[in-house]
Amino acid sequence: MAFHPRLRQFVRSLPKGERRRAFVFTTSGFRPFTRPLVRLLEQKGFEVVDTFSCRAFDTWLPFKLVGGINKGRPNATDLEAARTFAEGLRTRSGATS
Repeated sequence: MAFHPRLRQFVRSLPKGERRRAFVFTTSGFRPFTRPLVRLLEQKGFEVVDTFSCRAFDTWLPFKLVGGINKGRPNATDLEAARTFAEGLRTRSGATS
C-alpha cells in the first residue's frame, strides 16, 4: 500500500517548477492506491492527467497467510486495459506513434 521508497524519493528530489503532464500507472493487490504519488507530483508542478491501476498478485500480510490474492494477475484482460489507457493518453496529448 505504498510506492517504492526510491520512486517516492525521486519525485521528492525533483525541483519545483512548471512541469509538463504526468500519469500514474500502478498495480495493487487490494485497492488502487495512487493518491499519495499524485499529490507529490502535483506539489512539484506536474499536471496529473490520469491514473491507471489494475489488480496484481499480492502476498502482503494478512494475504500471505492464505497464499496471496489475485494469483495470475495482471492477466491478458488487465494488459488490454493498460494498452487502452496508454492509447487514450496518446490521443489526449496529440502524440503520434
